[in-house]
Amino acid sequence: MQTNAFDILNERGFIAQCTHEDEMRELFEKERVTFYIGFDPTADSLTAGHFLTLMALAHLQRAGHRPITLMGTGTGMIGDPSDRSDMRKVMTKDVVAHHIACFKKQF
Repeated sequence: MQTNAFDILNERGFIAQCTHEDEMRELFEKERVTFYIGFDPTADSLTAGHFLTLMALAHLQRAGHRPITLMGTGTGMIGDPSDRSDMRKVMTKDVVAHHIACFKKQF
C-alpha cells in the first residue's frame, strides 16, 4: 500500500507534470508538509472543480500533512477575470460573506 502522499496524488491523476519529482517525494516522506488551497467564493455553492481540489486536500490530510483552506473576500468580490470578454458584476462584502458561509457548510 502506498503511503507517500506524492505517489497517491500521482496515481490518482492529480499531477500532470512536476519538476524535482524525487525531491518532492522525499519531502512528503520525511516532513509534515503544510499546504493551502484557495477558493474564490463567487457563488453560493461549490462546483465539481472545487471538489477535485478538496479531494487532493483530503488525500494529503489523510497522509498526515497539514491543510489550510483560504477563501478570498477581495477576489470573491471581483472574480477571476481569466478568459473573460465581459466585466463581472462586483459583489458586495455581504454577498461574499454569504457565499463563504455556504462553502463552510459544504466543507
